[in-house]
Amino acid sequence: MSKTLEAMGLLTEMDMAAFAGYCQAYARWREAEEFLTQHGSMVRTPNGYLQQVPQVSIAQTNLKIMLKFCEQFGLTPSARSRIVGGEGSGETEDEMEQLLESGGDL
Repeated sequence: MSKTLEAMGLLTEMDMAAFAGYCQAYARWREAEEFLTQHGSMVRTPNGYLQQVPQVSIAQTNLKIMLKFCEQFGLTPSARSRIVGGEGSGETEDEMEQLLESGGDL
């Protein structure tokens, strides 16, 4: 994924801490999900009550963290729709957009 983000211009040296945060959250999420797959999400306490294992909240928390990072890097459909190409990107604005930006002077 890092090579794709880099090629798109969305990952630079300055983004390494944020990307490392995403990677850490992904690793924790995956570890918790693998535990849940193998052992299930509930255990019976010594008193006989069912209790949710901590990996459920670990997985949920890290998934939320991952999604926040995904939005920052344009990795969700809605985040990608907000990415604006820079100058020379080959994109041309329509006439109405130009009119609105110029205050009515074309």
